Amino acid sequence: MAEDQSPRQQVAPTQKMVNLKEDGYYSNCTMVEANPFDISILFGKIRPRVDEKGQASLVEIYERQLYLSHLQARALHEALGRSLANVARQREAMPTSAPARQEQ
Repeated sequence: MAEDQSPRQQVAPTQKMVNLKEDGYYSNCTMVEANPFDISILFGKIRPRVDEKGQASLVEIYERQLYLSHLQARALHEALGRSLANVARQREAMPTSAPARQEQ
């Protein structure tokens, strides 16, 4: 049988499932690292700190790390770009101040 006459395999569509082991994690700081093999995104929180001299400051504490292939990092980049553009359009459509009251 010639190659072009061989039966084609049916590929089942990929299903998406979310199975969170913990509640979501809010991050207000991130750090991105890259190497030739993958991209790493560290997620953290900025927290207040008081040193031994009593000086108050802020410190970045990174608690979560995510590794992505370059292909998945590009897909995330594009998805974030679309999401941020949508948020910007929604904010532009929102009134910036309350309507002026009319005196009677």
